Formats: sequence, C-alpha cells, structure tokens
Amino acid sequence: MMFRNFIKAAPDYLSLKLSDFIGHFINLKTTDTFKNWIQYADYSKLMGYSCRSLFETCMRFLEKKDLVVATTPLHHTSFRNIIELHVQPENLHIIPFNDTYNGLGTLPKLDRCDIIVVTHLFGQDLNLTSLLEFKKKHNCIIIEDRVQGGTLDLKFSHDVVDIALYSMAMDKRPIALGGGIMHIRNNFRELIKYVRESVMDLPLEQVASRKKELLKKIPTYLLYNSRPFLYLFINIVNLLNRFNNDINLLNITQSYRKSNPGFSHNDFMLQPSNSLLKSMHENLGNYSFMEENYAKKSLYFMNCLPAEVRKFFFPWFKGNASLTPYNTIQVPESSIKHFLQYFNDHNMSVITNPTYKLFNFPNKFSQKDEQFNNGIIYLPSVANMKKFEIRYLASYIINFYMTYISAPSKSKTEKITPIQVIS
Repeated sequence: MMFRNFIKAAPDYLSLKLSDFIGHFINLKTTDTFKNWIQYADYSKLMGYSCRSLFETCMRFLEKKDLVVATTPLHHTSFRNIIELHVQPENLHIIPFNDTYNGLGTLPKLDRCDIIVVTHLFGQDLNLTSLLEFKKKHNCIIIEDRVQGGTLDLKFSHDVVDIALYSMAMDKRPIALGGGIMHIRNNFRELIKYVRESVMDLPLEQVASRKKELLKKIPTYLLYNSRPFLYLFINIVNLLNRFNNDINLLNITQSYRKSNPGFSHNDFMLQPSNSLLKSMHENLGNYSFMEENYAKKSLYFMNCLPAEVRKFFFPWFKGNASLTPYNTIQVPESSIKHFLQYFNDHNMSVITNPTYKLFNFPNKFSQKDEQFNNGIIYLPSVANMKKFEIRYLASYIINFYMTYISAPSKSKTEKITPIQVIS
C-alpha cells in the first residue's frame, strides 16, 4: 500500500523480461556469424548498427549535387542532421502537418522532387495517401522513419512507401538493445546491394563496447521495471532536495535521459557485431506482445480523460491506440513551466521533448511548428503502469487543465487537490 500514491513509471520503458535482458549479455560470448540481411518476396530487410546509420548509408547512395527533398518539419535529431548534411537549404521543401499533427497538409508545388522523407509521430501512422499523385508526377523515392509509427504487422505504412526505417534500441519495437532495420522494396536492387556491402565495410562494433553499453543499461532496467527501486530512488532525491533545491526529480530525470539514451548519438557509423546481430535475429518477432500492451494501456489512459482534456493536450488522438512506450503530451508554451513544476512536486517523472527537432535551415518551418515542438513533454509511460496508476496520472492532468487552462483567472500558486482516485 505504500505505493498507492506513487507511479511506477519513468518517461521511457524497457519492455524486457529479466531473462531476455540477461540473454543479451549471454550473446556477447557467441562465436556464430549472422547475415545482415534477409530477402522476402517483395522486400528486403537490412540490419545495421542503428537506423540512423542505415539512413545515412541510404542518403550517401542517393546523394547528388542538386538533390531536391520534400520532408515533414519534425524529425529525430540524427535524421534531421543527416538530411541537412546531404541537402542544400534551397532544395529542402517542407510538407506541413495538418492542424492536429496527425496527417499531412498541402503538399509543396515543385518542378522536381527526388526524395520524400516522412517521420511518423506519437505511435501512429500518418495517412500517406495524398503522396500517391505527387510520387507519380515526380517519380520520387519515399522514405519513412517509422520508429514511432503504427503496427509492425505492416512492413511499410502505405504501398506508396519505398523504404521504411525502424530501431531496435531499448525503448523501441522490436527490442535488441541496439541495432536498426531498413525495409527496401526489392525493385531497388542497386540500393540494396550498396547498403549491404557498405555496412560490411564499416568499422566493426567491438564486443567490449557493446558490453559497456549493456552494463550501463542495468540501472536503467531497474528504474524502468522495478517499483521498489524507483520508489527508493525518488525518496532519495526528495531527501537530497531538502538540502539543495537544484537536486529534484525533474532535473535528474532530464539529465539521466540525456546521458543514458537508448542508442548511440555519436559514432553510429559502425558494422554491427555478431553479438548484436544475434540479438537482432532472435528478437525480430518480439513486437506483437509489446504492441498489444501499448495499445491496451494507451487507450485506457485516453478513456480516463474527458473529451475536452484529450482534445486540448493530445490533439493528434483520433481514436486509435498509440503503439509506442512514449506517453507524449502537448502543453502550451505559456504553461510549460507550471506543468513541469506541478508534476515534479507530485513525484512524477516528466521530461521536455528529447526526441523531435526542427531544421536549422532558416525559414524551413512555421511558427506553429516551433510552438508545437516546444510544447512536447514526455509523461510517465503508461506501458508499465497498473490501472490505478493510470487513473492517478489522468487525475493530475485533469486537475492541471481545470486549474491552469480552463480557469486562468485563478492564482497560479493555488494548491491543487487531485480528484479522488478509486482503486
């Protein structure tokens, strides 16, 4: 009962049983060799050290002096950096999102387009039907970052897509504690050959380096999977906070997430070791039970919120489940400071947007995109919560809305009393 008013959840989730977690350490000893590709009837699955290394390799093949790219405005940091590296600012054109960021807006009018790059958001696929005529007109290649997209029962989100990218890092689907996957339609034979050979020409990931990365995941595994461990951790933070206000859950959570990501931010152009490839081959099919859990928990959470609150904080929600461990909320810029402090004061781990970035090129996104991106916050992941915890989290979101959003005339320092949570 001591956990009744305490949420066992961080903003990330490592969805592995202890035996599976230990299995990745056992794989360090493998003497077997594994292929970095599998060919199916209609497409090929290429495996690399990370999805960003595969995307970089793909862009190197497609690169040319006057490459023209149309793209959505938000991407993961590495993907944005790779696009900026290979495309001149004047040749980069934005495909806007719709007003609720769950679909595409009006496509740019271009004389020529070589590549379209789309990043899916919030655990659901964007509808790419509008790209059919655009692709037919320009004969362009369509690449999707589907790391936070829909079900992996579909290998591409839409028939219009040529190349789809996925991550197998600790907080993704499926999980190999590293690695990335690229699906390529089999008619791109030269590209498939190039990526396969290029990956094998990269410096080999050292087993010692992988071991070090796995060891760093031990405290992360405990924080994301053990209620007593996280409870102890938060209480130690609260104790230290009495002596130093800068030591608080918000600061430590954001610092920990930044220094312990699920993947390597730098030096990702490597050939995966046989240890990593073995873990990848063993876990290619482990996404279905994860998706089932994510779907069930995310829909339960949404159903705990009144329609008015859902529409305000989760504008992209259209009734379908979110298939990602990230529980993302969108908060107005004017309320972010209060929102972060509010959840910090109530012992709930939240972090400001660590994932999506806008382009550094000037005039390549709208003010609306900037405001939206600045307001993205990761809540505790519902994937690892019990139902009473999900209701508990929902009650605080409702109360924040009632106090800071729907009743702006009230004092910002007024004490908030959560609604009754029934077990």
